Amino acid sequence: MSQKLDKGQSKKLQEKQRKRLAEQARKAQQSQASRRSNLVTAGIAAVVVVAVVALVLSDRPSTPSVSIPDGVAASAAGCNDVEQFAEQSRDHIDVGAEHDPYNSTPPTSGPHYGTPADPGFYPNPLEPEQLLHNLEHGQLVIWYDPQASASAVEGIQALVEDANSRAQRAGFVEPLLAAPFEGLDSGFDYSLSGWRNLQSCESYSRTAIDDFRTEFQGRGPEQVGVAPFGS
Repeated sequence: MSQKLDKGQSKKLQEKQRKRLAEQARKAQQSQASRRSNLVTAGIAAVVVVAVVALVLSDRPSTPSVSIPDGVAASAAGCNDVEQFAEQSRDHIDVGAEHDPYNSTPPTSGPHYGTPADPGFYPNPLEPEQLLHNLEHGQLVIWYDPQASASAVEGIQALVEDANSRAQRAGFVEPLLAAPFEGLDSGFDYSLSGWRNLQSCESYSRTAIDDFRTEFQGRGPEQVGVAPFGS
């Protein structure tokens, strides 16, 4: 009787073991199938991402190459000597607030608005009180006569846009602004200004502008990441 019970128990144990092994095999197959499914899904997702990136890049317009006119040689540009003026102040004032007259035309220092202008070429005038803040940052402003020749204005615009684009790609703050300015001395097409420094020229000259940039770009009293020209 005891022997029969032992055999029955043995059969039950074997049956339980068989079921347990079958269940483990089933779970292993499910896990393997799930891994294969995840790999397939990840592969499809990667293909989709690559395709989307390729599509975006293909739709992105290529950066056009800017041709910068050279203009005349610096010696033929009719530039006067660089003038340096005493610093008047670096005070911030409210927009439209009255202040003492500036000691140069265009101004090179003095009270100014708390928000500078965005770098770039402007077809319409900006308030000097705003652009003075840019000079304080070591940026340069090219003030051009609204009646300047088309070739001069086009040269200035191309130079400004190219310089700012290069600075942006290199991770620096854009260095140049240009805006029309009523009141330049007669005969001058534009004036170059850095903080406390001013030079006016009769004709557009890329070399003359670059010479001024070499001396004064990135050298304002308040550093914000404008790189000196040529660095």
